[in-house]
Amino acid sequence: MASVLDMRRMQYALEKFSDFIRGSGSGAQSVYAAERATVVIDSLCAFEEKLHARGTRADDIEFYLGTAIYAASQFQAYVTGEKSDIANQNAALVYRDFLEAKIQKLHLLEQDLDS
Repeated sequence: MASVLDMRRMQYALEKFSDFIRGSGSGAQSVYAAERATVVIDSLCAFEEKLHARGTRADDIEFYLGTAIYAASQFQAYVTGEKSDIANQNAALVYRDFLEAKIQKLHLLEQDLDS
């Protein structure tokens, strides 16, 4: 099966998150960071569908993806000015770093599933 977690797209999105947090670069505008958050969320949801199609148990899917989808959704709310659990710039960095680490692990999982 084709990869749904395109690491080039994911790294670009995370870069735009960093731009927004720092307030510099093309991702400093909330519209770009929100757009990239949508890409991340859509990719994670596509991976969730891929796991469902492979017969992965719902509890396992929640374990693998629940916190990643939550973090991406919270980041999206943060950049659009909606209510978010991200209270400040430091918290935003923690969410961004968590997402980067989690996406890397999920990509490795996807590679294992596809081999």
